[in-house]
Amino acid sequence: MEELFPILVALCVAIFAWGLCALVLGIVQGDKRKLTERLSGKSGSTGAGARAASIVMQVQTKAMPALLARSAFMRSIHRQLVHAHPEASLLKFLALSIGLSVVAGVVFLTWMESPWVALAAAGAGAYLPYMMVVRKKNKRQRRISEQLPEALDFLQRILRAGHSLSTGLSMMADELPQPLAGEFRRCYDEHSLGQPLEECLRDMVARIESTDFAFFVTAVLIQRQTGGDLSALLGNISGMIRQRIRLQQYVKAKTAEGRFTGYILVCFPVLMFFIASSMNPDYKKNLLGTSTGLTMLGIAAGLVVLGLVTIRKITTVRV
Repeated sequence: MEELFPILVALCVAIFAWGLCALVLGIVQGDKRKLTERLSGKSGSTGAGARAASIVMQVQTKAMPALLARSAFMRSIHRQLVHAHPEASLLKFLALSIGLSVVAGVVFLTWMESPWVALAAAGAGAYLPYMMVVRKKNKRQRRISEQLPEALDFLQRILRAGHSLSTGLSMMADELPQPLAGEFRRCYDEHSLGQPLEECLRDMVARIESTDFAFFVTAVLIQRQTGGDLSALLGNISGMIRQRIRLQQYVKAKTAEGRFTGYILVCFPVLMFFIASSMNPDYKKNLLGTSTGLTMLGIAAGLVVLGLVTIRKITTVRV
């Protein structure tokens, strides 16, 4: 069991550092917030007309407890959870996070008898479920973005064949692959039950949170108010999305070396810790069993996070 202890400590420190890095990136990046303000119409005119013409980028909080719905942080967690697991409960997710945090903190406090290591382990245990939810949500978003050009081409052919938009949504729900087909099925079912199509499309934008999909919905809403050839407009949007995907893949290939450097920056200290601990067990005791060693470990984790954030900012190119 003692041989697994350095691995568990390094894993907790790595997860804690990754969580801190994600938190810093979330604070630094404000592009999504600016996009939300533009699409929600907060910077423009107000009133019923502006409200009907804008896309409201917010997730309904009806399924959340009233006390948790008051917190913007809890609403953000709920939005991520709904995207990754639509049937999941926020209370169960919080209970799981708190349970893992308490278990990890108690275990490491018993083994190490150090409150700082136990605190780091508790933070890693609390962040681990959220990290898994974010990864699944991002994977789902990428799949939707990849499926969207083909979906728009399919809808374009349906409209050119003389079918209505609502019929096209039904056919897309039947023919498209998941997860995009499920979103169109929900939109069509809501519209069939009497909800206006504009509101159904806005709800889709709130659930998907994709800039490309927001372009599509904006074009549909404008066309329904002003008229025009929607099929030709869908073809232009589909071509634009394909060009953006190609450019994103090109940028990703060009910045692969920098991102790989960031991964090495995180993994190399942990690997060296394992090698040094196996060659000299006293090294592990001096690092984890003294206040000076724990201070150095905290400083090293902070520097690793700083370097990872810097490399992430350099290699991230918005397309």
